Amino acid sequence: MKNRSISRKKVLIWLFGTLFLLLIVASLDAFWEIRQISTGLIWHIPTKIYSDVTWIRDNTDIERIGLASRLKRLRYRLVEDVKSPGEYSKSNDEITMYLRPFGYPDNKFNGLMIKIEVRDGKVKDIIRVDTDEAIKEIALEPEIIAEVFGESHEDRLIISLDECPIDLINAIICTEDKRFFEHFGIDIFSIIRAIFVNIEHGGIVEGGSTITQQLIKNMFLTSKRSILRKMKEAWMAFIMEMIYTKKDILEMYINEIYMGQSGHVSIHGMARAARLYFDKDISKITLDEAALLAGIIRAPNYYSPYTYPNRAIARRDTVLELMLREDKITKEVYDRATKTPLSVIPQNTQKKQAPYFIDYLLACIEDQYSKRCLTKGGYHIFTTIDTHMQSVAEDVLAHNLKSLSRGKRPDIEGAIVICDPKTGEIKAMVGGHNYAETQFNRAIQMKRQIGSLIKPIIYYTALRRGYTLSTFIQDSPITVDPGSGKRWSPTNFDGLSHGSIMLIDALAHSYNMATVRLGMDIGIDNICAEIENVLPDCKIDRNPAMLLGTIELSPLDIAMFYSTFANMGFTSSPSAIKAITTENGTIIYKGDHKEEGHQILDPSIVFLVNTALNRVVTSGTAKHSIMYGMPKGVCGKTGTTDDLRDSWFVGFTPDIVVVVWLGNDKFQPIGLTGATGAMPVASMILRAVEKSKEWARPNDVIFCKIDPSNGKLASLLSFNAESLPYIRGTQPTEVSIENIPRIFKFFRSLFK
Repeated sequence: MKNRSISRKKVLIWLFGTLFLLLIVASLDAFWEIRQISTGLIWHIPTKIYSDVTWIRDNTDIERIGLASRLKRLRYRLVEDVKSPGEYSKSNDEITMYLRPFGYPDNKFNGLMIKIEVRDGKVKDIIRVDTDEAIKEIALEPEIIAEVFGESHEDRLIISLDECPIDLINAIICTEDKRFFEHFGIDIFSIIRAIFVNIEHGGIVEGGSTITQQLIKNMFLTSKRSILRKMKEAWMAFIMEMIYTKKDILEMYINEIYMGQSGHVSIHGMARAARLYFDKDISKITLDEAALLAGIIRAPNYYSPYTYPNRAIARRDTVLELMLREDKITKEVYDRATKTPLSVIPQNTQKKQAPYFIDYLLACIEDQYSKRCLTKGGYHIFTTIDTHMQSVAEDVLAHNLKSLSRGKRPDIEGAIVICDPKTGEIKAMVGGHNYAETQFNRAIQMKRQIGSLIKPIIYYTALRRGYTLSTFIQDSPITVDPGSGKRWSPTNFDGLSHGSIMLIDALAHSYNMATVRLGMDIGIDNICAEIENVLPDCKIDRNPAMLLGTIELSPLDIAMFYSTFANMGFTSSPSAIKAITTENGTIIYKGDHKEEGHQILDPSIVFLVNTALNRVVTSGTAKHSIMYGMPKGVCGKTGTTDDLRDSWFVGFTPDIVVVVWLGNDKFQPIGLTGATGAMPVASMILRAVEKSKEWARPNDVIFCKIDPSNGKLASLLSFNAESLPYIRGTQPTEVSIENIPRIFKFFRSLFK
């Protein structure tokens, strides 16, 4: 009997010891799990990707920068009387805006009210309202074009408790846990009250959870209701209260709490909710707005002010009543707040902008920043993208592809790249007409033969070696041996020979036979050397066929190639990122954006080539571009490959390069030339985003009037004289007497 009693004691000691050890292990596990919060490992803060800022200056064309659509995407509100950041008003000749403050790498923009005086659609003056001073320029904040989420698709803005107005803190405490500052994570009185309420209603209608318990549940546990889960929740809440102060816990709570949905994204935290519902910084919200935020914590979707506004108002008023009972507000304040209408701004769930560009950007940084790092790190990536140009490019391509799809043509795809030739910054990128169907980015991943787009570098090489724009070359049949034993005889697109023509016309009309004759004369190796100078990574088969564009490049490659001509011989490299910062604004990456790259082409000769490329648009292969609104001063080049498989066009000014490709993914003919397919697309884009431009003439370039019939200096009797540029010293010196015999013959006929 005594042995049995000893045995029972051992069992009990063993059981209690085991339970004690399990309790210690569970406590240590909970302790380390809760301690993770302070390291930041548990927060899911998406990386936000921003567009470039929009600068508004004197003479800015407000239509060409898409000001109206930008303000709409930025959720600026059109009002009669502008009083707060994010509001604007407009009349025929004036726009008043209250700009929002925003942080940008190396620059902080203050919110201020400005008046923009507009005349004929262009900015004439910018006046700062508070000082009545004229200012040179203002910056409109960048747009969020994408966010990199984790699997949970949570979005939040992390703030400190000190940033929250006292009304919001009081509203949360009165509504969710009025004894928050008195208990140790578990409120026994609330639990007892909840038990009686549940018994009275015959089910679980009230839980009695404290703010600390809610935080534990949201961060570490599931929403499944069970005794075991509630016990673990209570125990972890108790441990959390031992580790952190009340202020720490409340700060975590306001950053973690679920506050509703914005499309497929879960909104967490008060700061992000204030932006969603009121477009305000958390510190600027009013009492009624604070009460609404505190009220919808219980059931954000049920009390959604967008879906159920009456429920939201009733819930807000309930919170205000609780605050009145706890003496946090006066009766007068309560009455005024309950009479305030619901002040939420309209929902604005936008689709992901520039998806092909976003993929390209993320691929550029994937070695330094993993997907997991971006989904939790809360970085801010400031890009080069111009949302107006991007929108125009997407819309114009979609419109034209829809028109071209009618008929018997195969499926036609397209790609567009728009860049700044001075810096290489990519301003728009479209990799196809439907990102949802395929994420294959034709703007960078596809390489196709470029056809006549190669010709400007051939003519540049010729001009470097003694030719001038008025040099006559032969556009007549030619047969060459590429070295394979199989002879090659190129033909013009129109099937004709045009005889003796000036070099400028050979390029403007893209005559193949003249180009091949010219290329064979100046040497393929010399031409390839110039190409490799501009595109060092370009692979070239050194045979005569390359003179007509058998080289394979991507639209982005072409953009960089032509940027050298747009930038008067200076190179630039493609750039997508201006800077990456942490959430608090610390710069961790800065792009290398130079206004001037390395000069590799002679600017004076480039000016001559560009003169010919401007003639492409005015009277050459792209002469119909004026029908689509092509601005004056644009240089351009059409490109078409064998059997009409690829349609190319490049249009550029000193400030912008637009590259358009149309083709078929299966390499089937599409029946379109560069002039009938890609050119209208580029022309419509340039009409929308660019204005007429003039090219600065280098100092050693002079203009001479010449007789186009012989390339000599025009005389008073040269009826069709035209002005052409020359490098000083290369201009013609002989005066044309072409029409003198005709004049003499004419006068002789009068006296017969």
